[in-house]
Amino acid sequence: MIYPFLAMLLSHSIISYAQPGDQPLDSNNVDQVSERNDTATVEKAEKTEEAEVEEKYEIYRKDNPENPCDRGLDAYDYEKSWYDESQIYINSKFCEPALYFDNFFANDRVFKEGVPGTYIRWRNDFSYDEEEYFKFDTNLSASFELPGAQSRLRLTLENDEDEDLRDIAPGTGDTTASTLGLQLDLLENVRSKINVTVSLAPRIRLRYRYTYPVFETVTMRFTQELQREEQVHSSRTLVDFEKLLKKTFLFRSSSEIKVSEEFDGADWLQAFVLYQRVDKKTSISYETSANGITQPLTLATNYRLGLRFRKNFHRKWLFYEIAPEMTWPVTFDEKRLNVEKDRRSKWLLFFRFEVHFGNASKKRYKDYN
Repeated sequence: MIYPFLAMLLSHSIISYAQPGDQPLDSNNVDQVSERNDTATVEKAEKTEEAEVEEKYEIYRKDNPENPCDRGLDAYDYEKSWYDESQIYINSKFCEPALYFDNFFANDRVFKEGVPGTYIRWRNDFSYDEEEYFKFDTNLSASFELPGAQSRLRLTLENDEDEDLRDIAPGTGDTTASTLGLQLDLLENVRSKINVTVSLAPRIRLRYRYTYPVFETVTMRFTQELQREEQVHSSRTLVDFEKLLKKTFLFRSSSEIKVSEEFDGADWLQAFVLYQRVDKKTSISYETSANGITQPLTLATNYRLGLRFRKNFHRKWLFYEIAPEMTWPVTFDEKRLNVEKDRRSKWLLFFRFEVHFGNASKKRYKDYN
């Protein structure tokens, strides 16, 4: 008699705890519940497998101090295939010529991107202008990696201007004094880098750089800078497109826009440079550029056409440049409201003597032939 009673009590308990709308747990419903549990288990396993797949294909970059373009030391979460090797090969071959020209011409990226160890560049510029006659400028730039900071903190001595764009821009003006500062890398990966520089100007500058391989031989580099100097806010946007034509030729297009509280509107610059490597110690750049303003009127204030011959001589750390150019400027007053001189043509002959110091030379002057 007790067994029918327990069965009835158990059945009543199951029915009382069932949710509204649930079907009685007969043999068919038990099978349905089992199927739902099996389906949920399969879906959970699939999601776990997808998450595992998403976590794969990570690349852990490790720089080769002897060759910054070498990706052979990188670690992978997966087994590389033939197309991975092809991608690595193409990236390395494009990196090498671009790195060579940036290093050979002592590009300012050396300081803004940071280099391991110590690097110092001393430039002495002599120019003879058709209107302003003889001019001499000397400038010192430096980057010192501080110990104990895992290569993230550097002591810098740099100019407020982008000297590379200044060289190829029309109407080269006087250089500003170099300022001592500290540069801290906040974030860095294969494509992006963020750093902040605090200097004694006083100035604080936040810089973001993003590099994207558009095609096999075309690379885009986007740079955004925000700056506050002597209570004046400004921003600078630079977009570079680089095209590898042959192993000895590299084409670069640079577009720059500056906005500042010091003036209305925006200042812009568009430059095109074709670099040619003649041999291990000689390179030539063919340069054309234009700059202008948008306020108080939209106008191209100057055009430039130039040639630059650069030679490494006697020692690996000695260089000289010869750069003749023609420009077609319009001269404004200091407030940029009135035209003082209409557009005309003038020539300039430029000579530079450059000395490099530091322990980063073995990386910078590698022969990539």
